[in-house]
Amino acid sequence: MFVPLLGWLLSAAAAEGVASLHRLSIVRSDGVRVYLSVEVAVDAQQRREGLMRRSDLAPRHGMLFDFGAATVATMWMKDTPLSLDMLFLDEHGQVVWLQSRTTPDSLALISAPQQVRYVLEINAGEAQTLGISRGDRLLLSP
Repeated sequence: MFVPLLGWLLSAAAAEGVASLHRLSIVRSDGVRVYLSVEVAVDAQQRREGLMRRSDLAPRHGMLFDFGAATVATMWMKDTPLSLDMLFLDEHGQVVWLQSRTTPDSLALISAPQQVRYVLEINAGEAQTLGISRGDRLLLSP
């Protein structure tokens, strides 16, 4: 199941005290798994910093934000020169909203129309390229 495994992942990352790289997969509605390497923001400072000031992000890499419980998660692109896709996920890891091709350095607030627990940021256009859409599920990869 997604939540206990992700809880274990976040606990392990918190013990390291830094955002560390982990392999995750998205299971698309057609059953195909898409693999990603993500940093997990493990504390408030890392969640605030996110991908700010990064000028590049490798393909199939990103950052996963965990808000600890379902909430109205609000994101922005302040000091982020990259355009991103933001996947908003519920407590079960299901993609419930997708904001594609965000505007670099924008102060506009970005949120899903419902509460979410997680946000996954990846390169702009990558969700479309990889065939990721609403209803797909995020899993930890073995």
